[in-house]
Amino acid sequence: MRDLLPILKTLNKNKASPLLLILQIALTFTILVNAIYMMVLKERELVQPTGLAESQLFSFRTHLEGSDEEKNAALDTDLADIRALASVESVSTITSMPLTNWGRSLDVGLTPEEDERITHAGYYGSDDTIVDTLGLRVVAGRNLQHNDVVHTYFDGHTESASVLVSQDLAHKIRPNDWRGVIGETIYVESVPQKVVGIVETMKSPWRFWYAYDMTVISSVREHYEESIIVVKAKPGQREIAMEEVQALMLKKPGRQLDAFKSFEQIKTENLQADYAVSQTLKAVIAALACVTMLGIFGQARYTVNKRRKQIGTRRALGATQADILRYFMIENAVVSLFGITLGIIIAITANIYLVNYFGLTSVPGDYLIAGAIVMLLAGQLAVTYPAMIAARVPPAIATRTA
Repeated sequence: MRDLLPILKTLNKNKASPLLLILQIALTFTILVNAIYMMVLKERELVQPTGLAESQLFSFRTHLEGSDEEKNAALDTDLADIRALASVESVSTITSMPLTNWGRSLDVGLTPEEDERITHAGYYGSDDTIVDTLGLRVVAGRNLQHNDVVHTYFDGHTESASVLVSQDLAHKIRPNDWRGVIGETIYVESVPQKVVGIVETMKSPWRFWYAYDMTVISSVREHYEESIIVVKAKPGQREIAMEEVQALMLKKPGRQLDAFKSFEQIKTENLQADYAVSQTLKAVIAALACVTMLGIFGQARYTVNKRRKQIGTRRALGATQADILRYFMIENAVVSLFGITLGIIIAITANIYLVNYFGLTSVPGDYLIAGAIVMLLAGQLAVTYPAMIAARVPPAIATRTA
């Protein structure tokens, strides 16, 4: 590394341009590492499993009329008619659906005291068919049974009943023994509910909520003016099932259907903003990387043009093209390392601030190391062409006057 000391002397003599490039690399590194980490988090959210049989599900709202008994009977008829269709595997009524941003969020605790609440959770009221319809997996305890089901007109969460809880909620209630929640009485909005089973994954209606993974599925079936029906089609027959169910329901006098969508449509609409953010972050990352590489390229070209006579003199004194190429590559590596080091310091400082004041997740050290390697390689790639131009400067140029 005999070129290192001359390089450091040259950089110390001409500070302005290298310092500007070091600052550019440092700031770019800080922004890139954080932007890439944010993009990775967003991408993970986009593919996060919901625990549902997504490719088979669709749902809709329907309006019921008459007395409570008539609404209940009409709902029973609707479910039976849909279940009889050849393209349908299962059907249930439910108070809301995951990712719809509409539903109930309730306090959950081991006592009825409000100040002893453990967490919030999303609440779903349904019946003994809901696990099969949604495609949920019971990992402890048992499924809801027909004799668990309670009928009510409205506000089913005020009724005591048997409930299923998500595994994440079970972990929250009993961190050291989540299966121990089976058979316990929990209090949902201070109302006692008996936990009979735990489902592996079930999401609440609000993805941005801190309790997104915490859910309670109650065996209370509500029947009022507007009911939500969720249908599980047979594999590969969802489009056919949607057409048949829509035609069937619209034949009923005075019946209206709203929000008639496949679950994938619901999910796409909910994730649309995150998808846009992810694409924007990708564009920002690409733009920053290009700007930085262009900055390194421009700085290297400027340096080569400025030192042409000096390069020619070195060539006349016996320096080979490989020596000149190596010199500029090492010089760029030194500048890049200074910039990356400063960028790591800024990134760590910014991370500490963001974690302490905004509760954001800190960027893992792996991202800093990977970012440093990428920035160094990008710098070497950007300087390669100007360094090759420098290597081709003829020795004769040393004899020319300025």
